[in-house]
Amino acid sequence: MLESLPENRTGADGPDAGLADLLNRALTCLDSLGDDYTDYRAGLEELQQRLSSGRFRLAVLGQFKRGKSTLLNALLGENLLPTDILPVTAIPTYILPGERLEAEVFFEAEERSPIRFVPSAERSLADFLGEYVTEAGNPNNRLQVDRVEINHPAPLLQQGVVLIDTPGIGSTHRHNTEVAYRILPQCDAALFLVSPDPPITEAELEYLKDIHQSLPRTFFLLNKVDFLDEQERLASLQFLSEQLCPICQGVPQILDISARKGLKARLDEDPEGWKKSGMRRVEKSLVEFFAHEKKQVFCESLQRRVHDQLNNLHLQLQLSLSALLLPETELKEKIAQFRQSLPTIEREKQAAEDILSGDHDRIVTRLNEEVAQIRARAREAILARLESQFLTLADTEELERVCRDILKDEIPVFFAPEMRKVGQIIQQEAIQLLTLHQRRCDELIEKVRQLAAELFAIPYQAPAARQSYLSYETPSWSSQLFISDMDPLGQKLSRKFLTRKYRHRKTVKRLREEGTRLLGLNVEQISWTLRRGIDESFRKYQAQLGEQLDKTIRATREAMEIALNKNESLASINAAREIRLGKAIKTLGELLLAVRKESC
Repeated sequence: MLESLPENRTGADGPDAGLADLLNRALTCLDSLGDDYTDYRAGLEELQQRLSSGRFRLAVLGQFKRGKSTLLNALLGENLLPTDILPVTAIPTYILPGERLEAEVFFEAEERSPIRFVPSAERSLADFLGEYVTEAGNPNNRLQVDRVEINHPAPLLQQGVVLIDTPGIGSTHRHNTEVAYRILPQCDAALFLVSPDPPITEAELEYLKDIHQSLPRTFFLLNKVDFLDEQERLASLQFLSEQLCPICQGVPQILDISARKGLKARLDEDPEGWKKSGMRRVEKSLVEFFAHEKKQVFCESLQRRVHDQLNNLHLQLQLSLSALLLPETELKEKIAQFRQSLPTIEREKQAAEDILSGDHDRIVTRLNEEVAQIRARAREAILARLESQFLTLADTEELERVCRDILKDEIPVFFAPEMRKVGQIIQQEAIQLLTLHQRRCDELIEKVRQLAAELFAIPYQAPAARQSYLSYETPSWSSQLFISDMDPLGQKLSRKFLTRKYRHRKTVKRLREEGTRLLGLNVEQISWTLRRGIDESFRKYQAQLGEQLDKTIRATREAMEIALNKNESLASINAAREIRLGKAIKTLGELLLAVRKESC
Protein backbone atom coordinates (compact mmCIF):
# COMPACT_ATOMS: atom_id res chain seq x y z
CA MET A 1 0.00 0.00 0.00
CA LEU A 2 2.89 2.37 0.71
CA GLU A 3 3.79 4.41 -2.35
CA SER A 4 7.31 3.84 -3.68
CA LEU A 5 9.78 6.68 -3.45
CA PRO A 6 11.60 8.10 -6.48
CA GLU A 7 15.37 8.12 -6.53
CA ASN A 8 16.87 11.27 -5.04
CA ARG A 9 20.61 10.99 -4.60
CA THR A 10 23.43 13.49 -4.60
CA GLY A 11 26.88 12.36 -5.57
CA ALA A 12 27.74 9.09 -3.84
CA ASP A 13 24.71 9.25 -1.59
CA GLY A 14 26.30 12.23 0.13
CA PRO A 15 24.74 15.56 1.06
CA ASP A 16 25.74 18.89 -0.40
CA ALA A 17 29.46 19.10 -1.03
CA GLY A 18 29.54 22.84 -0.37
CA LEU A 19 28.66 22.50 3.30
CA ALA A 20 31.10 19.61 3.68
CA ASP A 21 33.86 21.80 2.21
CA LEU A 22 32.99 24.58 4.65
CA LEU A 23 33.36 22.22 7.59
CA ASN A 24 36.67 20.88 6.29
CA ARG A 25 38.02 24.40 5.88
CA ALA A 26 36.86 25.36 9.38
CA LEU A 27 38.62 22.35 10.92
CA THR A 28 41.77 23.07 8.92
CA CYS A 29 41.61 26.64 10.22
CA LEU A 30 41.46 25.34 13.79
CA ASP A 31 44.56 23.20 13.18
CA SER A 32 46.67 26.37 13.05
CA LEU A 33 45.43 27.62 16.44
CA GLY A 34 46.69 24.86 18.72
CA ASP A 35 44.74 23.20 21.53
CA ASP A 36 42.94 26.29 22.85
CA TYR A 37 39.76 25.56 20.89
CA THR A 38 39.11 21.85 21.44
CA ASP A 39 35.45 22.40 22.35
CA TYR A 40 34.82 24.09 19.02
CA ARG A 41 36.63 21.30 17.20
CA ALA A 42 34.51 18.62 18.86
CA GLY A 43 31.32 20.45 17.89
CA LEU A 44 32.37 20.86 14.26
CA GLU A 45 33.52 17.24 13.99
CA GLU A 46 30.13 16.07 15.26
CA LEU A 47 28.40 18.13 12.57
CA GLN A 48 30.83 16.81 9.98
CA GLN A 49 29.92 13.25 10.94
CA ARG A 50 26.21 13.99 10.66
CA LEU A 51 26.73 15.55 7.25
CA SER A 52 28.83 12.67 5.93
CA SER A 53 26.24 10.11 7.05
CA GLY A 54 23.62 11.88 4.95
CA ARG A 55 20.83 10.48 7.07
CA PHE A 56 17.82 12.74 7.39
CA ARG A 57 16.32 12.58 10.88
CA LEU A 58 12.57 13.04 11.08
CA ALA A 59 11.28 13.05 14.64
CA VAL A 60 7.74 12.52 15.86
CA LEU A 61 7.27 15.09 18.62
CA GLY A 62 4.51 16.17 20.96
CA GLN A 63 2.97 15.70 24.35
CA PHE A 64 2.76 12.20 25.80
CA LYS A 65 -0.17 9.99 24.78
CA ARG A 66 -0.92 11.91 21.57
CA GLY A 67 -0.45 8.73 19.51
CA LYS A 68 3.14 9.15 18.30
CA SER A 69 4.04 5.46 18.39
CA THR A 70 0.75 4.50 16.73
CA LEU A 71 1.48 6.99 13.95
CA LEU A 72 4.89 5.45 13.33
CA ASN A 73 3.40 1.96 13.36
CA ALA A 74 0.89 3.06 10.74
CA LEU A 75 3.62 4.54 8.51
CA LEU A 76 5.70 1.36 8.84
CA GLY A 77 2.70 -0.91 8.33
CA GLU A 78 2.93 -3.08 11.44
CA ASN A 79 2.60 -3.11 15.22
CA LEU A 80 6.26 -2.41 15.74
CA LEU A 81 6.46 0.01 18.68
CA PRO A 82 4.69 -0.52 22.00
CA THR A 83 1.61 1.65 22.49
CA ASP A 84 0.97 1.20 26.19
CA ILE A 85 -1.73 3.15 27.98
CA LEU A 86 1.09 4.40 30.25
CA PRO A 87 3.79 6.77 28.99
CA VAL A 88 7.01 5.16 27.83
CA THR A 89 10.26 5.85 29.63
CA ALA A 90 12.61 8.56 28.45
CA ILE A 91 14.30 6.49 25.74
CA PRO A 92 14.40 7.69 22.12
CA THR A 93 13.90 5.01 19.47
CA TYR A 94 15.65 5.42 16.10
CA ILE A 95 14.17 3.55 13.13
CA LEU A 96 16.78 3.20 10.39
CA PRO A 97 16.68 1.66 6.92
CA GLY A 98 17.76 -1.98 6.87
CA GLU A 99 17.45 -5.14 4.85
CA ARG A 100 15.63 -7.00 7.62
CA LEU A 101 13.77 -6.20 10.82
CA GLU A 102 15.99 -6.23 13.91
CA ALA A 103 16.67 -4.10 16.96
CA GLU A 104 19.58 -3.16 19.17
CA VAL A 105 19.40 -1.77 22.71
CA PHE A 106 22.26 0.50 23.80
CA PHE A 107 22.99 1.23 27.44
CA GLU A 108 24.29 4.31 29.24
CA ALA A 109 27.31 2.41 30.56
CA GLU A 110 29.79 2.22 27.69
CA GLU A 111 31.31 -1.00 28.99
CA ARG A 112 27.97 -2.81 28.71
CA SER A 113 27.49 -4.49 25.34
CA PRO A 114 24.34 -3.71 23.31
CA ILE A 115 21.61 -6.35 23.09
CA ARG A 116 20.61 -7.36 19.56
CA PHE A 117 17.20 -8.90 18.82
CA VAL A 118 15.65 -10.48 15.74
CA PRO A 119 11.88 -11.10 15.99
CA SER A 120 10.50 -14.61 15.54
CA ALA A 121 7.18 -16.40 15.56
CA GLU A 122 7.61 -16.96 19.30
CA ARG A 123 8.39 -13.36 20.21
CA SER A 124 7.53 -10.09 18.48
CA LEU A 125 9.65 -6.97 18.37
CA ALA A 126 6.96 -5.05 20.28
CA ASP A 127 7.17 -7.56 23.12
CA PHE A 128 10.96 -7.26 23.20
CA LEU A 129 10.89 -3.46 23.14
CA GLY A 130 8.29 -3.45 25.90
CA GLU A 131 10.95 -4.70 28.29
CA TYR A 132 13.15 -1.66 27.64
CA VAL A 133 11.11 1.36 26.52
CA THR A 134 7.85 1.09 28.45
CA GLU A 135 7.21 2.17 32.00
CA ALA A 136 5.71 -1.24 32.76
CA GLY A 137 8.77 -3.17 31.56
CA ASN A 138 11.48 -0.72 32.57
CA PRO A 139 10.09 1.60 35.27
CA ASN A 140 12.05 4.83 35.63
CA ASN A 141 14.61 3.36 33.21
CA ARG A 142 16.14 1.24 35.95
CA LEU A 143 17.94 -0.74 33.22
CA GLN A 144 19.77 2.48 32.22
CA VAL A 145 18.96 2.23 28.52
CA ASP A 146 20.44 5.04 26.42
CA ARG A 147 18.61 4.45 23.13
CA VAL A 148 17.11 1.81 20.88
CA GLU A 149 17.90 1.43 17.18
CA ILE A 150 15.64 -0.53 14.85
CA ASN A 151 16.52 -1.57 11.31
CA HIS A 152 13.44 -1.80 9.10
CA PRO A 153 12.97 -2.48 5.36
CA ALA A 154 10.07 -0.02 4.93
CA PRO A 155 10.20 1.89 1.59
CA LEU A 156 9.70 5.12 3.51
CA LEU A 157 13.19 4.75 5.01
CA GLN A 158 15.07 3.86 1.86
CA GLN A 159 15.96 7.47 0.97
CA GLY A 160 18.35 7.74 3.89
CA VAL A 161 15.60 8.68 6.36
CA VAL A 162 15.70 7.91 10.07
CA LEU A 163 12.44 8.12 12.00
CA ILE A 164 12.69 8.98 15.69
CA ASP A 165 10.07 8.06 18.26
CA THR A 166 10.56 10.47 21.16
CA PRO A 167 9.37 10.59 24.76
CA GLY A 168 6.44 12.95 25.11
CA ILE A 169 6.70 16.15 27.08
CA GLY A 170 4.64 16.56 30.22
CA SER A 171 4.50 12.94 31.40
CA THR A 172 5.22 11.96 34.99
CA HIS A 173 8.26 9.82 34.32
CA ARG A 174 11.94 10.52 34.75
CA HIS A 175 13.70 12.60 32.10
CA ASN A 176 10.90 12.41 29.47
CA THR A 177 10.60 16.14 28.94
CA GLU A 178 14.34 16.64 29.25
CA VAL A 179 15.04 14.08 26.51
CA ALA A 180 12.30 15.53 24.31
CA TYR A 181 14.08 18.91 24.45
CA ARG A 182 17.61 17.58 24.15
CA ILE A 183 16.81 15.53 21.09
CA LEU A 184 15.97 18.62 19.02
CA PRO A 185 19.58 19.32 17.94
CA GLN A 186 19.71 15.78 16.55
CA CYS A 187 16.67 16.32 14.31
CA ASP A 188 16.27 17.90 10.88
CA ALA A 189 12.46 18.07 10.67
CA ALA A 190 9.48 17.00 12.74
CA LEU A 191 6.00 15.59 12.67
CA PHE A 192 4.29 17.44 15.51
CA LEU A 193 1.30 15.52 16.79
CA VAL A 194 -1.61 16.94 18.78
CA SER A 195 -5.09 15.65 19.54
CA PRO A 196 -8.39 17.08 20.78
CA ASP A 197 -8.08 15.38 24.20
CA PRO A 198 -7.17 17.93 25.44
CA PRO A 199 -6.54 20.63 22.79
CA ILE A 200 -3.02 21.94 22.43
CA THR A 201 -1.61 22.92 25.83
CA GLU A 202 0.62 25.75 27.01
CA ALA A 203 3.48 23.29 27.46
CA GLU A 204 3.11 22.15 23.84
CA LEU A 205 3.08 25.74 22.57
CA GLU A 206 6.28 26.49 24.52
CA TYR A 207 7.85 23.34 23.08
CA LEU A 208 6.78 24.39 19.59
CA LYS A 209 8.63 27.69 19.97
CA ASP A 210 11.85 25.76 20.52
CA ILE A 211 11.04 23.42 17.64
CA HIS A 212 10.37 26.37 15.32
CA GLN A 213 13.70 27.93 16.32
CA SER A 214 15.66 24.69 15.96
CA LEU A 215 14.13 22.98 12.92
CA PRO A 216 13.52 24.37 9.44
CA ARG A 217 10.43 22.24 8.71
CA THR A 218 7.56 20.94 10.85
CA PHE A 219 4.47 18.98 9.75
CA PHE A 220 1.39 19.44 11.95
CA LEU A 221 -0.98 16.53 12.51
CA LEU A 222 -4.26 16.55 14.43
CA ASN A 223 -4.75 12.96 15.58
CA LYS A 224 -7.76 11.06 16.97
CA VAL A 225 -10.31 12.93 14.82
CA ASP A 226 -12.28 9.68 14.56
CA PHE A 227 -13.62 10.51 18.03
CA LEU A 228 -15.11 13.80 16.76
CA ASP A 229 -18.17 14.59 14.68
CA GLU A 230 -17.75 16.89 11.69
CA GLN A 231 -18.53 20.09 13.57
CA GLU A 232 -16.11 19.19 16.35
CA ARG A 233 -13.41 18.29 13.81
CA LEU A 234 -13.68 21.65 12.05
CA ALA A 235 -13.72 23.51 15.36
CA SER A 236 -10.59 21.66 16.52
CA LEU A 237 -8.76 22.46 13.28
CA GLN A 238 -9.75 26.12 13.55
CA PHE A 239 -8.63 26.36 17.18
CA LEU A 240 -5.31 24.65 16.44
CA SER A 241 -4.67 26.92 13.47
CA GLU A 242 -5.30 30.01 15.59
CA GLN A 243 -2.85 28.80 18.23
CA LEU A 244 -0.14 27.97 15.69
CA CYS A 245 -0.36 31.11 13.56
CA PRO A 246 1.70 33.36 15.90
CA ILE A 247 4.45 30.75 16.15
CA CYS A 248 4.53 29.85 12.46
CA GLN A 249 4.09 33.47 11.34
CA GLY A 250 1.33 32.41 9.00
CA VAL A 251 -1.43 29.87 8.58
CA PRO A 252 0.11 26.39 8.83
CA GLN A 253 -1.08 23.31 6.99
CA ILE A 254 -2.67 20.87 9.44
CA LEU A 255 -3.51 17.31 8.44
CA ASP A 256 -6.31 15.69 10.43
CA ILE A 257 -5.85 11.96 10.88
CA SER A 258 -6.72 8.86 12.84
CA ALA A 259 -3.45 7.00 13.32
CA ARG A 260 -5.38 4.20 15.02
CA LYS A 261 -7.64 3.62 12.02
CA GLY A 262 -4.72 4.10 9.66
CA LEU A 263 -2.78 1.32 11.38
CA LYS A 264 -5.80 -0.97 11.21
CA ALA A 265 -6.19 -0.24 7.51
CA ARG A 266 -2.53 -1.05 6.87
CA LEU A 267 -2.79 -4.31 8.79
CA ASP A 268 -6.03 -5.23 6.95
CA GLU A 269 -4.57 -4.12 3.57
CA ASP A 270 -7.53 -1.77 3.18
CA PRO A 271 -6.66 1.11 0.75
CA GLU A 272 -10.00 2.84 1.25
CA GLY A 273 -9.63 2.74 5.05
CA TRP A 274 -6.08 4.10 4.67
CA LYS A 275 -7.45 7.01 2.67
CA LYS A 276 -10.34 7.71 5.07
CA SER A 277 -7.99 7.71 8.07
CA GLY A 278 -6.13 10.68 6.57
CA MET A 279 -2.87 8.73 6.57
CA ARG A 280 -2.73 8.61 2.79
CA ARG A 281 -2.36 12.41 2.71
CA VAL A 282 0.40 12.20 5.33
CA GLU A 283 2.17 9.51 3.31
CA LYS A 284 1.85 11.51 0.10
CA SER A 285 3.13 14.67 1.79
CA LEU A 286 6.17 12.81 3.12
CA VAL A 287 6.88 11.13 -0.23
CA GLU A 288 6.81 14.49 -1.99
CA PHE A 289 8.87 16.09 0.74
CA PHE A 290 11.56 13.41 0.60
CA ALA A 291 11.67 13.63 -3.19
CA HIS A 292 11.83 17.41 -3.56
CA GLU A 293 12.66 19.14 -0.27
CA LYS A 294 14.54 16.71 1.96
CA LYS A 295 18.02 17.67 0.78
CA GLN A 296 17.30 21.38 1.08
CA VAL A 297 15.90 21.04 4.60
CA PHE A 298 18.72 18.72 5.67
CA CYS A 299 21.33 21.24 4.62
CA GLU A 300 19.40 24.13 6.14
CA SER A 301 19.18 22.26 9.44
CA LEU A 302 22.92 21.67 9.52
CA GLN A 303 23.66 25.19 8.26
CA ARG A 304 22.01 26.64 11.34
CA ARG A 305 24.21 24.61 13.63
CA VAL A 306 27.37 25.16 11.59
CA HIS A 307 26.61 28.87 11.56
CA ASP A 308 26.28 29.03 15.33
CA GLN A 309 29.50 27.08 15.91
CA LEU A 310 31.45 29.28 13.50
CA ASN A 311 29.83 32.46 14.79
CA ASN A 312 30.83 31.72 18.39
CA LEU A 313 34.35 30.77 17.33
CA HIS A 314 34.65 33.85 15.14
CA LEU A 315 33.63 36.12 18.02
CA GLN A 316 36.16 34.46 20.34
CA LEU A 317 38.99 34.87 17.82
CA GLN A 318 38.09 38.50 17.13
CA LEU A 319 38.14 39.21 20.83
CA SER A 320 41.55 37.54 21.22
CA LEU A 321 43.05 39.45 18.32
CA SER A 322 41.55 42.79 19.30
CA ALA A 323 42.94 42.40 22.80
CA LEU A 324 46.32 41.38 21.44
CA LEU A 325 46.56 44.41 19.18
CA LEU A 326 45.56 47.04 21.71
CA PRO A 327 48.20 49.12 23.50
CA GLU A 328 48.70 47.94 27.05
CA THR A 329 47.12 51.02 28.61
CA GLU A 330 44.01 50.82 26.47
CA LEU A 331 43.71 47.07 26.99
CA LYS A 332 43.88 47.56 30.74
CA GLU A 333 41.05 50.07 30.43
CA LYS A 334 38.97 47.54 28.47
CA ILE A 335 39.66 44.85 31.05
CA ALA A 336 38.69 47.28 33.80
CA GLN A 337 35.45 48.14 32.00
CA PHE A 338 34.66 44.47 31.53
CA ARG A 339 35.37 43.76 35.19
CA GLN A 340 33.22 46.70 36.20
CA SER A 341 30.33 45.16 34.30
CA LEU A 342 30.73 41.80 36.03
CA PRO A 343 29.12 42.88 39.33
CA THR A 344 26.02 43.85 37.34
CA ILE A 345 26.06 40.46 35.61
CA GLU A 346 26.61 38.79 38.97
CA ARG A 347 23.67 40.68 40.48
CA GLU A 348 21.46 39.60 37.62
CA LYS A 349 22.72 36.05 38.04
CA GLN A 350 21.99 36.25 41.77
CA ALA A 351 18.54 37.63 41.05
CA ALA A 352 17.89 34.73 38.69
CA GLU A 353 19.11 32.31 41.34
CA ASP A 354 16.85 33.98 43.92
CA ILE A 355 13.90 33.54 41.58
CA LEU A 356 14.87 29.91 41.06
CA SER A 357 15.17 29.46 44.83
CA GLY A 358 11.74 31.00 45.31
CA ASP A 359 10.33 28.73 42.61
CA HIS A 360 11.92 25.78 44.38
CA ASP A 361 10.24 26.78 47.64
CA ARG A 362 6.91 27.22 45.89
CA ILE A 363 7.19 23.73 44.37
CA VAL A 364 8.02 22.30 47.80
CA THR A 365 5.03 24.10 49.33
CA ARG A 366 2.80 22.67 46.62
CA LEU A 367 4.25 19.23 47.28
CA ASN A 368 3.51 19.56 51.01
CA GLU A 369 -0.07 20.54 50.24
CA GLU A 370 -0.52 17.53 47.96
CA VAL A 371 1.06 15.23 50.55
CA ALA A 372 -1.30 16.53 53.24
CA GLN A 373 -4.23 15.72 50.96
CA ILE A 374 -2.86 12.23 50.33
CA ARG A 375 -2.54 11.69 54.06
CA ALA A 376 -6.17 12.71 54.59
CA ARG A 377 -7.41 10.53 51.73
CA ALA A 378 -5.37 7.58 53.01
CA ARG A 379 -6.96 7.86 56.44
CA GLU A 380 -10.40 8.01 54.90
CA ALA A 381 -9.77 5.14 52.50
CA ILE A 382 -7.79 2.73 54.72
CA LEU A 383 -8.06 3.63 58.41
CA ALA A 384 -11.82 4.00 58.10
CA ARG A 385 -11.98 0.36 56.96
CA LEU A 386 -9.99 -0.69 60.01
CA GLU A 387 -12.33 1.24 62.29
CA SER A 388 -15.31 -0.54 60.80
CA GLN A 389 -13.66 -3.88 61.57
CA PHE A 390 -13.03 -2.79 65.17
CA LEU A 391 -16.77 -2.28 65.60
CA THR A 392 -17.92 -5.50 63.92
CA LEU A 393 -15.37 -8.23 64.72
CA ALA A 394 -15.37 -9.56 68.29
CA ASP A 395 -12.86 -12.36 67.71
CA THR A 396 -9.45 -10.82 68.38
CA GLU A 397 -7.49 -13.29 66.25
CA GLU A 398 -9.87 -12.80 63.34
CA LEU A 399 -9.60 -9.02 63.79
CA GLU A 400 -5.81 -9.30 63.65
CA ARG A 401 -5.92 -11.34 60.43
CA VAL A 402 -8.52 -9.17 58.68
CA CYS A 403 -6.76 -5.91 59.52
CA ARG A 404 -3.43 -7.29 58.34
CA ASP A 405 -5.03 -8.31 55.02
CA ILE A 406 -6.65 -4.87 54.63
CA LEU A 407 -3.33 -3.09 55.10
CA LYS A 408 -1.47 -5.55 52.86
CA ASP A 409 -4.03 -5.25 50.04
CA GLU A 410 -5.08 -1.63 50.26
CA ILE A 411 -1.73 0.13 50.72
CA PRO A 412 -0.35 -0.74 47.23
CA VAL A 413 -3.70 -0.09 45.56
CA PHE A 414 -3.98 3.34 47.15
CA PHE A 415 -0.42 4.65 47.13
CA ALA A 416 0.82 3.64 43.64
CA PRO A 417 -1.68 5.84 41.72
CA GLU A 418 -1.33 8.61 44.30
CA MET A 419 2.42 8.69 43.65
CA ARG A 420 1.88 8.95 39.89
CA LYS A 421 -0.73 11.66 40.30
CA VAL A 422 1.24 13.97 42.58
CA GLY A 423 4.43 13.24 40.61
CA GLN A 424 2.79 14.48 37.43
CA ILE A 425 1.53 17.64 39.13
CA ILE A 426 4.95 18.48 40.56
CA GLN A 427 6.83 17.69 37.37
CA GLN A 428 4.59 19.80 35.15
CA GLU A 429 4.95 22.82 37.42
CA ALA A 430 8.71 22.33 37.72
CA ILE A 431 9.18 22.09 33.95
CA GLN A 432 7.27 25.32 33.36
CA LEU A 433 9.34 27.18 35.95
CA LEU A 434 12.65 25.76 34.76
CA THR A 435 11.84 26.66 31.17
CA LEU A 436 11.33 30.30 32.14
CA HIS A 437 14.55 30.27 34.16
CA GLN A 438 16.48 28.80 31.24
CA ARG A 439 15.41 31.66 29.04
CA ARG A 440 16.51 34.20 31.64
CA CYS A 441 19.93 32.55 31.85
CA ASP A 442 20.25 32.30 28.06
CA GLU A 443 19.62 36.03 27.84
CA LEU A 444 22.26 36.67 30.50
CA ILE A 445 24.84 34.55 28.64
CA GLU A 446 24.16 36.43 25.43
CA LYS A 447 24.45 39.69 27.32
CA VAL A 448 28.04 38.81 28.31
CA ARG A 449 28.94 37.96 24.72
CA GLN A 450 27.33 41.12 23.42
CA LEU A 451 29.08 43.21 26.07
CA ALA A 452 32.48 41.88 25.02
CA ALA A 453 31.67 42.48 21.36
CA GLU A 454 30.63 46.09 22.02
CA LEU A 455 33.69 46.69 24.19
CA PHE A 456 36.01 45.81 21.33
CA ALA A 457 33.73 47.08 18.53
CA ILE A 458 33.21 43.57 17.19
CA PRO A 459 30.06 42.85 15.15
CA TYR A 460 27.74 40.61 17.13
CA GLN A 461 25.11 38.16 15.94
CA ALA A 462 22.87 36.12 18.22
CA PRO A 463 22.76 32.34 17.69
CA ALA A 464 20.21 30.96 15.25
CA ALA A 465 19.15 28.11 17.55
CA ARG A 466 18.81 28.02 21.31
CA GLN A 467 20.58 25.32 23.29
CA SER A 468 18.59 23.39 25.85
CA TYR A 469 19.76 22.53 29.33
CA LEU A 470 16.29 21.68 30.60
CA SER A 471 16.49 19.03 33.25
CA TYR A 472 13.98 17.64 35.68
CA GLU A 473 13.80 14.11 36.96
CA THR A 474 11.57 12.20 39.31
CA PRO A 475 13.68 9.64 41.19
CA SER A 476 12.58 6.05 41.07
CA TRP A 477 10.06 5.15 43.77
CA SER A 478 10.56 1.92 45.63
CA SER A 479 7.78 -0.56 45.12
CA GLN A 480 8.55 -2.01 48.55
CA LEU A 481 5.75 -0.53 50.62
CA PHE A 482 5.74 -0.53 54.38
CA ILE A 483 3.61 -3.47 55.50
CA SER A 484 3.50 -4.52 59.17
CA ASP A 485 3.92 -8.07 60.42
CA MET A 486 1.58 -7.06 63.27
CA ASP A 487 1.75 -8.58 66.73
CA PRO A 488 5.21 -10.15 67.18
CA LEU A 489 4.09 -12.13 70.25
CA GLY A 490 1.08 -13.54 68.49
CA GLN A 491 -2.49 -13.61 69.64
CA LYS A 492 -2.25 -17.22 70.77
CA LEU A 493 0.45 -16.43 73.29
CA SER A 494 -1.32 -13.35 74.68
CA ARG A 495 -4.57 -15.34 74.94
CA LYS A 496 -3.01 -17.54 77.63
CA PHE A 497 -2.22 -14.65 79.95
CA LEU A 498 -4.73 -11.86 79.23
CA THR A 499 -8.51 -11.59 79.47
CA ARG A 500 -10.47 -11.48 76.23
CA LYS A 501 -11.77 -7.96 76.85
CA TYR A 502 -8.38 -6.54 77.79
CA ARG A 503 -6.67 -8.33 74.93
CA HIS A 504 -9.27 -7.04 72.44
CA ARG A 505 -8.92 -3.45 73.67
CA LYS A 506 -5.11 -3.61 73.49
CA THR A 507 -5.25 -5.16 70.02
CA VAL A 508 -7.56 -2.44 68.70
CA LYS A 509 -5.26 0.22 70.10
CA ARG A 510 -2.19 -1.41 68.62
CA LEU A 511 -3.81 -1.95 65.22
CA ARG A 512 -5.00 1.64 65.11
CA GLU A 513 -1.50 2.91 65.94
CA GLU A 514 0.13 0.49 63.53
CA GLY A 515 -2.20 1.46 60.69
CA THR A 516 -1.56 5.15 61.32
CA ARG A 517 2.18 4.52 61.42
CA LEU A 518 2.19 2.55 58.17
CA LEU A 519 0.18 5.20 56.33
CA GLY A 520 2.54 7.85 57.66
CA LEU A 521 5.59 5.92 56.48
CA ASN A 522 4.20 5.52 52.97
CA VAL A 523 3.08 9.14 52.78
CA GLU A 524 6.53 10.27 53.89
CA GLN A 525 8.13 8.01 51.31
CA ILE A 526 6.20 9.83 48.59
CA SER A 527 7.11 13.18 50.10
CA TRP A 528 10.78 12.29 50.50
CA THR A 529 11.09 10.81 47.01
CA LEU A 530 9.57 13.80 45.26
CA ARG A 531 11.36 16.30 47.49
CA ARG A 532 14.64 14.59 46.64
CA GLY A 533 13.79 14.87 42.94
CA ILE A 534 12.98 18.57 43.27
CA ASP A 535 16.12 19.38 45.25
CA GLU A 536 18.45 17.40 43.00
CA SER A 537 16.98 18.64 39.72
CA PHE A 538 16.99 22.29 40.76
CA ARG A 539 20.53 21.95 42.11
CA LYS A 540 21.86 20.32 38.92
CA TYR A 541 19.96 22.77 36.77
CA GLN A 542 21.34 25.81 38.59
CA ALA A 543 24.87 24.39 38.49
CA GLN A 544 24.66 23.59 34.77
CA LEU A 545 23.42 27.01 33.75
CA GLY A 546 25.84 28.71 36.14
CA GLU A 547 28.66 26.74 34.54
CA GLN A 548 27.65 27.96 31.07
CA LEU A 549 27.61 31.58 32.24
CA ASP A 550 30.93 31.24 34.09
CA LYS A 551 32.47 29.55 31.06
CA THR A 552 31.43 32.46 28.83
CA ILE A 553 32.81 35.04 31.27
CA ARG A 554 36.02 33.07 31.77
CA ALA A 555 36.69 32.68 28.03
CA THR A 556 36.14 36.40 27.50
CA ARG A 557 38.35 37.43 30.40
CA GLU A 558 41.13 35.01 29.49
CA ALA A 559 41.27 36.28 25.93
CA MET A 560 41.99 39.78 27.26
CA GLU A 561 44.35 38.76 30.05
CA ILE A 562 46.44 36.52 27.82
CA ALA A 563 46.96 39.50 25.55
CA LEU A 564 47.88 41.67 28.54
CA ASN A 565 50.68 39.29 29.50
CA LYS A 566 52.63 39.94 26.29
CA ASN A 567 56.03 41.61 26.68
CA GLU A 568 59.06 42.55 24.59
CA SER A 569 60.72 39.17 25.00
CA LEU A 570 57.68 37.54 23.42
CA ALA A 571 57.33 40.00 20.61
CA SER A 572 58.07 37.48 17.87
CA ILE A 573 55.68 34.93 19.39
CA ASN A 574 52.93 37.54 19.67
CA ALA A 575 53.52 38.68 16.11
CA ALA A 576 53.15 35.10 14.89
CA ARG A 577 50.01 34.68 16.99
CA GLU A 578 48.55 37.88 15.55
CA ILE A 579 49.15 36.59 12.05
CA ARG A 580 47.53 33.24 12.83
CA LEU A 581 44.53 34.86 14.48
CA GLY A 582 44.15 37.32 11.63
CA LYS A 583 44.21 34.57 9.03
CA ALA A 584 41.78 32.45 11.02
CA ILE A 585 39.37 35.36 11.50
CA LYS A 586 39.47 36.14 7.80
CA THR A 587 38.86 32.50 6.92
CA LEU A 588 36.01 32.14 9.41
CA GLY A 589 34.46 35.38 8.19
CA GLU A 590 34.48 34.01 4.66
CA LEU A 591 33.03 30.72 5.89
CA LEU A 592 30.26 32.47 7.82
CA LEU A 593 29.37 34.50 4.76
CA ALA A 594 29.39 31.33 2.68
CA VAL A 595 27.16 29.51 5.19
CA ARG A 596 24.63 32.33 5.05
CA LYS A 597 24.67 32.29 1.25
CA GLU A 598 24.90 28.53 0.89
CA SER A 599 22.01 27.15 -1.12
CA CYS A 600 21.62 23.39 -1.20
